[in-house]
Amino acid sequence: MKLFIKRSVSPDEVCFNIFDELSNQKYRACLIGSKSVFKIIIVDGAKNAVLKIRKIPLAASSAFVFKARRKKHITLLTVTSSKGISGYFYGNNWHIQGNLAAGCFSIIDVDNTAISNQIKHCDYIELEVCNGENELFCIATAVCASLFNTVDKLVIQTV
Repeated sequence: MKLFIKRSVSPDEVCFNIFDELSNQKYRACLIGSKSVFKIIIVDGAKNAVLKIRKIPLAASSAFVFKARRKKHITLLTVTSSKGISGYFYGNNWHIQGNLAAGCFSIIDVDNTAISNQIKHCDYIELEVCNGENELFCIATAVCASLFNTVDKLVIQTV
């Protein structure tokens, strides 16, 4: 299943719109909170919150906690170094293969099966999710990866 994530420039709280292959809006990602410690809520078409992302700033890194409706949660820890940005998942057996900062990467399971593939284009993100069960966590990872500002130096940008 392919999804397309586009940054919203509207003045409301929506920061990302997520569309399916037929250009139908499937989800919206809405910002809640301050710029240093914030939450992004992913809502479906019926405006039900289906996943919450909470960013926790740490020294030279950030932790993003994804919590789904069914109370399952995964943590994505991103570490910025001179070699780039590395991402580590906790709460499952996934790892990131590719360039997280550039937005072109795959999420791979411990048995080397693909969970998702992401390609960043100039004004949108193309996300191919291999299993619908992991769709929300793949969207959350894509949203978090799009928050990296790589123009001058690798930092998390404000939304």
